Amino acid sequence: MSRTRLSVLTVLCAAATLLAAGCGATTEKPSGDDSAGGGSQCTPGDPSDLPDPKPLAVDAAADSALGAQVPDAIKADGKIVIATDASYAPNEYTLEGSDEIVGMDVDLGKAIGKVLGTEVEFVNASFDGILAGIQANRYELGMSSFTDTKEREQTVDFVTYLEAGTSTMVRKCNPKNINSIEDLCGKKVGAENGTTQLDQLNQEDVEGSVVKACKEAGKDAPVAQGFPKQTDVNAALQANRIDAYMADSPVVDYAVKKTGNAFEKAGDDTDTAPYGIAVPKTGGTFKDAVQAAVQKLIDDGTYKKILDNWGVADGAITEAKVNGAIY
Repeated sequence: MSRTRLSVLTVLCAAATLLAAGCGATTEKPSGDDSAGGGSQCTPGDPSDLPDPKPLAVDAAADSALGAQVPDAIKADGKIVIATDASYAPNEYTLEGSDEIVGMDVDLGKAIGKVLGTEVEFVNASFDGILAGIQANRYELGMSSFTDTKEREQTVDFVTYLEAGTSTMVRKCNPKNINSIEDLCGKKVGAENGTTQLDQLNQEDVEGSVVKACKEAGKDAPVAQGFPKQTDVNAALQANRIDAYMADSPVVDYAVKKTGNAFEKAGDDTDTAPYGIAVPKTGGTFKDAVQAAVQKLIDDGTYKKILDNWGVADGAITEAKVNGAIY
């Protein structure tokens, strides 16, 4: 993704002990930092105990005309298999001690299934393997905070359903004084494998490239580090193995809430773009049925209820599109 995982502290930081280890430390900013008053002290606070939102069961009416556009193979199987990487709270994740996948994408996917008159089953998969799995017919849909990009549209179709930007996360007190994209130059910066953010950290010819921005500023490129899951990225930041990470804005906002004063956002959000539900290009009218189902949920207010429940309503859209990439 782009991509956005505790009692969610375990999900976000991989282990509560990592959080506890970092939250009692005092961080001193370099003396050259004017905003810190020339070396002022900053002490991170304790993690919060903000409870997770509860999954929202919605009562969406079935639309037989749209259901007729669902591929016969899915009808025969009786369910739509949706792949997701359940490590990107609040969009898709599992709670500590449970294999149940919850989140905004899950509630929306289930609502889409109700409109289409079909059960849905979410399966946990590696983010960077989901699109290939859709091409290989292992999954019928992918809902995993995918940014709809023109490059990805070459392999699958997308139905847009949310807008999200890219945010930068640092440890509380911002010890490396990262406040802009150029401040990432020469720093160790993490992102989840397969995301647009990792592309931005590695490639010069992509939209929002950090490599390009650093080159134009005459600075070293960031030292990009990819991780299998977003939980691994969070743990690496908490353990000081990286200086910052980049992820989708809903995910960073949620991580800040869940970790209390352990992490903080740095700078402004950038590169706002649509999320898309991935649909196989061999699916015929399936993409149109999914698009119409999302639009129906937008129009009747169900969509907003789901987004409000998970705290991501800032990314709401008013029109679902097929292949709505902007870059």
